[in-house]
Order: sequence, then structure tokens, then C-alpha cells
Amino acid sequence: MPVNSMTYNFDSLLSTTYMNYRPKLYDNIFNACPFFYWMYANDRKKIEDGGERIVVNLEYGKNSTIKSMTSGYDTIDTTPQDGITSAYYEWKEIAGSTTISNKELAMNQGKSKIINLLEAKANNTEMSMTEELSGQTIGSFTAGNGGHDLTPLNLLVKANPATSTEVGGINQLTYAWWRNQYKSSSATTFAGFLSEIAHLYNQCSRGGSKGKRSYPDLAVTDQWYYELYEAACRAKIQIINNTVADLGFGGIKYKGTTLMWDEWVPDINAGTAMTDPDSATHAAGAALWLNSEFLNFTVCKGQDFIVGPFIQPENQKAKTSIIYMMAEITCSNRRKQGVHFNIDETIAA
Repeated sequence: MPVNSMTYNFDSLLSTTYMNYRPKLYDNIFNACPFFYWMYANDRKKIEDGGERIVVNLEYGKNSTIKSMTSGYDTIDTTPQDGITSAYYEWKEIAGSTTISNKELAMNQGKSKIINLLEAKANNTEMSMTEELSGQTIGSFTAGNGGHDLTPLNLLVKANPATSTEVGGINQLTYAWWRNQYKSSSATTFAGFLSEIAHLYNQCSRGGSKGKRSYPDLAVTDQWYYELYEAACRAKIQIINNTVADLGFGGIKYKGTTLMWDEWVPDINAGTAMTDPDSATHAAGAALWLNSEFLNFTVCKGQDFIVGPFIQPENQKAKTSIIYMMAEITCSNRRKQGVHFNIDETIAA
């Protein structure tokens, strides 16, 4: 009796399938993180050609030679001006792997079974990468892993911006123009809560910027802050960002700002990093009011979640593919960013 046999090139099958899955994996990771979704949807991803560090040019002072003339013969001030400087951000590397053992391949003979197994492992990588990125950018107050994690938003937008802290290589204590806006809440009513939001929004909107939005366009909140704002506005007309709402991020708007809640937002007043949203407790609510015109997710050219081929080491019966990114979150104007924290979550009217 003839025996049917089929030989699969597992190396080629694994590598091409995983590489073809990469766009879906990439999209799913960032669509699961409100902040990254917003950055991508609003074209805030920036590709750099490399360099030892990321250099961000800043304008911090006005030209003091500009003034009116009393006559046609006034001497015009020609004093050289120095109102431009740079912030420097170090490149950060994020990497992970997907491994399939020879035993798993042997137990899953056939093209469809191999692909199903690979998709299950890719889904696990996807969820793990999502949690890692959320923890680094939203849930932390300092760059972890010895400063090698991505710079967290809670460092770029600090609850106390007058401490001796360097952001982008510039000490915010020394240079007042390099400080974000902040408000520690004392509200006990809906009206007081909304009044604080209005003031912080206006503080972040002060000082126009040519060709760029002057007001916050994104507020990343915790669940309690979002629900409090929703309750405070229940009797009023609400505008919803439907695309954001369909993703499950909320989407209520305040003027030009879309509010999106993220389970990784920590209790900013307590200053305790978020490590596990499922067991988190919040004594007070918080929100980061961000102007994404001055924020970038900067990625090194050619290093944007690259998926490598499956390779078997000499001393192991398994094949591993590396997924890798070289990037950083950068800010070019901290005065346009704000944080609202210490919100009494029991406010009911």
C-alpha cells in the first residue's frame, strides 16, 4: 500500500508566517494602549536616522531686542540672543522572543497545526509586550531597569515639577521654563472638580506656538477619574470620540481634549508605580493632560519592532525568533503638559 508523505520546511514556514503576522501583532499591541493608539492615530510617531542620542530642539526665551522706536534715528539693539537649546534623550531598546521546541513541532505536524501553534505563541507575545509598554510608559514614575526603560509620562509630566530632576538632560529646578503644569485637587463637588479642569486646561493652553495646537488634545485618566468626569457632565451635553469609544477607552471630550482611561494609570498622588492593574487600589484619582503636538514616540530607522527568523542554537532542540524595537518617548515643550491628581473619588454632586 502506498504511503502518503509530506515534508514541510518548518524553518521557512515559521519565519514567513511570523513575519506576515507582524503587522497584526504590531497593530494589536498599540491599539490596546490608549496613549500609543493616540500617538499613532495622530501621526506622532517620528522616525530618526539614528545618532548617539535623540536631539530635540527647544525654544525657551523670546528675542529681547524687539521694541518700538521713538524716532527714525533710534539705535536698534543688536545684542546676540540665546533663546534656543536642546534636550537629549537616550535610545531605549525593547526586545522579546518567541520560542518553539522541536517536540512542539513534532506534535503539531501539518501546516495548519503549525500556524495555529505559532499564532497562539504570537498572541502571548502580543499581550506580554502590551503590558510591558503600558507599565513602562503609564504605570511608572522613573525609567526602570537602571534607566533603560522608556521614559514614563509621569516623569515628563511630574506631580511636583519643581524638584531637582533632569528630563531630557535639563534640570527642571534650575530652569522654570522646563516645568509642566500641575494641580493637586481640593475639590469636594462636581463644580469644583470641573473648575479645576478648566483652570489646568487654560494653563496648558497659554502661549501660542506657530503652526501647532496650543491646548491639550489628550487626557489619559484612571478609571475613577473618567467615571467622575462622566458623572459630573451627565446632565450636560456630551461629545464622544466614537473611534476611541469603540476601542473601549472611553472617549468623552472636554473642549478640544479627548479623555481616555487606562487601567495602568497609577495613584499619582501616592507616587506608587502600578505593577498589577488587577489588584490595584486608588486612594485618589488622576489624569495626565497632554498636548501631543509636543510629544513624540521616536523610533530609530529600521528598528521598528523587527521580527527575526527562527534560529536553532547548537545546544538546544528549539527555535527562537527575536522581536526588537529601538525607541524613546520625547517631549519638546513641558509647559504645554499638565497633571491633575489627588482627586476625591467619593464626590457625588
